[in-house]
Amino acid sequence: MLRALRIRQMAVIDEAELDFEPGFNVLTGETGAGKSIITRAILLLCGARGSAELVRADAEEAVVEALFECPGEEERLAALGFRAADEIVVRRTLQRSGKGRIWVNGELASATQLAQLVGRWIHLYGQHEQTDLLRNEAHLGLLDEFAGFRAERAQMEEHYRALRSAWQRLQEARTDVERIRSQAELLRFQLQELEQAAVEAGEEEALLATRSRLRHAERLGRVCVGGEERLHSGEEAVSSVLSKLEHELAEVSALMPELGGVRALIEQARSWLEEAAWQLRRAGESVRADPERLAEVEERLALIARLKRKYGCAADELPQRRAEVARQLALLDDDEHELAALERRVQEVAAQAWGFARALSEKRRAAARKLEELMQRELRVLGMRDAQFQVCFTQSASDGPQRDARDSQAAEGFGLSPTGADRVELFWSANRGEAPRPLARVASGGELSRIMLALKTLAAGDEAVTFWFDEVDAGIGGTTATAVGKRLRSLGKTHQVLCITHLPQIAALADHHLAVEKRKQGNRVVSRARVVEGQERVRELARMLGSVSEETERYARGLLRALDES
Repeated sequence: MLRALRIRQMAVIDEAELDFEPGFNVLTGETGAGKSIITRAILLLCGARGSAELVRADAEEAVVEALFECPGEEERLAALGFRAADEIVVRRTLQRSGKGRIWVNGELASATQLAQLVGRWIHLYGQHEQTDLLRNEAHLGLLDEFAGFRAERAQMEEHYRALRSAWQRLQEARTDVERIRSQAELLRFQLQELEQAAVEAGEEEALLATRSRLRHAERLGRVCVGGEERLHSGEEAVSSVLSKLEHELAEVSALMPELGGVRALIEQARSWLEEAAWQLRRAGESVRADPERLAEVEERLALIARLKRKYGCAADELPQRRAEVARQLALLDDDEHELAALERRVQEVAAQAWGFARALSEKRRAAARKLEELMQRELRVLGMRDAQFQVCFTQSASDGPQRDARDSQAAEGFGLSPTGADRVELFWSANRGEAPRPLARVASGGELSRIMLALKTLAAGDEAVTFWFDEVDAGIGGTTATAVGKRLRSLGKTHQVLCITHLPQIAALADHHLAVEKRKQGNRVVSRARVVEGQERVRELARMLGSVSEETERYARGLLRALDES
């Protein structure tokens, strides 16, 4: 239960302290007095996103603090990482820089933790939520909120995400396979061409050398043969001259011993020259003009040049290109197997998702019948004795067959959505004898207010929560307003109810009345909230009736007296 709320430096509120009691509490005040800012403060306490625009123009920081009585919440507090306590103080700051901080009993907390904690204690209903009744797509959420299917919806969303993820992986694999399939014929031709060519690393360089030798075979042969003759086999060969000189030196070496060293050098030189001559002879014998071989080399080099241009790579990279083409073709076979495995996986995940959707659909149908029964009772309390309320399933899990993973429509989630396979629409009739029709088409503004009040009341069940109703009286008046006020007062017997209202018929029924006032303070306009009792409450009710006069005050006292007598 919310016991106290303090707001500082937020919008038009300089500083306001509000004390709330068990039962039915109302907040009243003129338009623009700051009631909507109080609602924004409550939203911040429930984990809503803050904004620097909420900070007063002359301040650097806005602060919202609240005191909650929460006995029996030890398990929830522990699950969120907070110390157990019967009283919880929540403090949230908003800075002009856009930054902010949250504390729960002095411990830093996140907005997510705040939403999971305070968001479970306070059920807030504002005018904008009434529009949910006008949107058919929101009706399923209202049914699930009543049934308490928060965990089931989360599980259904997990199943749906798993199905979508499996389907996307399948689609990506299909795209890859189709891409390779479209290139398969070309890849096979390329592989055949490269395998037939069988170009090896270093082959082009070797062929270029061979071509050069074959092109100059006659000249090479002439040089080799002529060189061998001049060194060894010719009539005046160098080796013969050296041999003769070596013989002469041997004859005179006894006369001049130092010539023995010269003779040894000449002998060594003659040995090297004979080796050179032998190699020239071998080279000359190996060099022969061979037009056929030259044509073969030229043709091979032309093939390599064409492959280099075609595949955009160097000759030494052609073997790598051949291996890459072979790898891509091998991948095609692997991808075909993977594709079949992914299709089976999609079918498995789809079966699991549909199984859960069917089970959830059955639970929803049972909850819908219970909601219809309770709504009839609740609407009678709100003065709508002849009303009829129905929950109609326009689509359910039993209507949509599973699709095959190869079906292109499977991309739509096999007929599922994050909420399952159900579509629900609320039907309504306000008068006896009229068949129920789509609520969004036939319900008036006042009827929508009471229907949403009834739905929100039933959604809370026996859970100890605080209801915050922001102008639930929009679009109603007269006896309808009195019926709504009585329901809020009755609800206050089991829950704490906080209600912002403009109708004196509702305000007069409250157990605790706070008035929000706007005052001029220097050059600023500030808002304050105060408890009104006795004559002050009479004057506030008179103001709500239009003006403060003896007549309106008398009527206000009549409202309060009727309450006491009831």
